[in-house]
Amino acid sequence: MTIEPAPVAAAPRLGVEEVLRRGGLTRFHRRAVLVTGLAWTFVAMEILLVGFTVPLFTALWDLSGSYAGWIAASALAGSLVGSLVLGRLADRIGRRRIFQAAILWYALFTALTALSWGPGSLSAFRFLAGIGLGGMLVVDPSMLAEYLPPQKRGRYLVLLDFFWPVGLLAATGLSWLFLEQVGGDDAWRYLFLAAAFPAFLAFAVRLALPESPYWLARRGRAVEAAGVLGRITGRPVDPATLAAEPEPRVSVVELVSRRLRSTSALIVLVWIALNISYYGLFLWLPFVLQTEERFTIDVYLLLALSALSQFPGYAAAIWLVERVGRKPTLAAFLALGGVSAYAFAVSDSTPQYVAALFFVGFFNLGAWGAVYPYTSELFPTRLRASAFGMVEGVGKGAAIGGPYLFGALIDWTGDTVWSLTFVALVMVAGALVTLLGPETRGRALA
Repeated sequence: MTIEPAPVAAAPRLGVEEVLRRGGLTRFHRRAVLVTGLAWTFVAMEILLVGFTVPLFTALWDLSGSYAGWIAASALAGSLVGSLVLGRLADRIGRRRIFQAAILWYALFTALTALSWGPGSLSAFRFLAGIGLGGMLVVDPSMLAEYLPPQKRGRYLVLLDFFWPVGLLAATGLSWLFLEQVGGDDAWRYLFLAAAFPAFLAFAVRLALPESPYWLARRGRAVEAAGVLGRITGRPVDPATLAAEPEPRVSVVELVSRRLRSTSALIVLVWIALNISYYGLFLWLPFVLQTEERFTIDVYLLLALSALSQFPGYAAAIWLVERVGRKPTLAAFLALGGVSAYAFAVSDSTPQYVAALFFVGFFNLGAWGAVYPYTSELFPTRLRASAFGMVEGVGKGAAIGGPYLFGALIDWTGDTVWSLTFVALVMVAGALVTLLGPETRGRALA
């Protein structure tokens, strides 16, 4: 009698999500957070550097508040284009190419800003630099979300935003050094050159990060995906065990399909509220502080305080997004940020003024920390970068109006109270919209 050998059980097929879950947090993830976080440093530097230099340009070229607002918004207009175009390209040709090209583009045109000869050329260079910013804002969170183990994703995507106040502190320090200490008619030119230099260095560092394993697996490139997963987890991964099936080419129109229409509309409105409130306020904050005659506090000290307040805001968001969820954290921070902005607008004593400024930074930037994991988990991999492009693009379109409306309200009223009240109302509206959305804590990346 012949005894048949027992069949050998096939190795279980695992999705990319499960491989990352089993691999846990590794040294690769810490390095990836650091490398992608550098982009946030440069974006934040860009915002506040323009805020410091707009008063100089206003005096140099005799600009109105509205025109100065348009100069402040030029990079945001470029970011709108970069977000929409480069986000879609990242879904089609891969995250890594756009990840590398965007920061190089930004560094080049930030350096060229130093050659500006008038408000028109300045706006043009800022617009072109903004295209690179838009690419970074779209691709960096998509790429990092697709490296991280799901049990740590929310926390580490918020950690990415820890680099934002680092950029604000760097911008404050550089502005103080070049505009106050070096001085002279060309000080602002040296300032933009100094801001561009570390971005060129960051481009070289970003070359070390691989393509997203989710993107590779969804394109049927299982061998490459397994190689990247092995690099991330520190363990060999057999390509034959990866369960992801190649996806057909999809259209960005799916974002407004019946299945995703309400999700897209809701998150777009939240991003509009965040962009209008943040850019409307912080691009004008140096001007607001410099023109405040009731309180004699050093502007650079106040801006440093505003940046420092964002660290505990992010720390609170890191804990809360995993403890109570993405949606309630985002809604609460938006609402409390609105209350703080209004308190800042109507402050009539120095302690109240300083405390309100602290809490504006705490809650507004904490909300930014919560919105990235929330957005990344609402959409499938095939559309994730496109979805970030959509929300960043539409958000930046709205943000272009933020600095302009802020400046226009100053022109119309001769004061900043109504401008700051406008920011407060927008944040509260964003909180109310957030409450209509689903919770995504614990949801696997599709």
